[in-house]
Amino acid sequence: MRRPVQLGLVGWILCLLMAGCGLLPGSTTETCVDWIRFETAQEQFRQATLVVIGTPQGTESETRIYGYTAHIHVVEVADVLKGDPGPGPLRIASMPVTCTGGVSYPEGDPLDGRRRMLIYATEQDGYWFTVTPAQGAVPFDVGTPLPFETSPTETSPAQK
Repeated sequence: MRRPVQLGLVGWILCLLMAGCGLLPGSTTETCVDWIRFETAQEQFRQATLVVIGTPQGTESETRIYGYTAHIHVVEVADVLKGDPGPGPLRIASMPVTCTGGVSYPEGDPLDGRRRMLIYATEQDGYWFTVTPAQGAVPFDVGTPLPFETSPTETSPAQK
């Protein structure tokens, strides 16, 4: 009589553990995002809420999006081309790649390093994020012409 009860208890525990890994503390659900591929920099400019020329100064903290860890970088802004970054230092998270089994940046975080960049961002969950993992931040050397046209309706209030 004790043997069936013990087997039943073990079976019940196994079912409970396998039925919902989400029941275990620290578990997460990852979402696989099919990222848009912009054909032109003009399309990126139109889609972004914020476009700046800036230099990342280092990773400050992290947040989570789509079940992945995203690095938040402090960016020294040289010029605001579109949008309003708000008061204080600008903090932008690099959008993680997704569909990688939990690895946020399999080819490296595009905002790592202290290189001058053209950064296209949108606001999500109270944070600025690069618009996509691959096209949200591109190197932009001094003297390089902008790869898009700005218009008075797309520039920041300070530039009007």
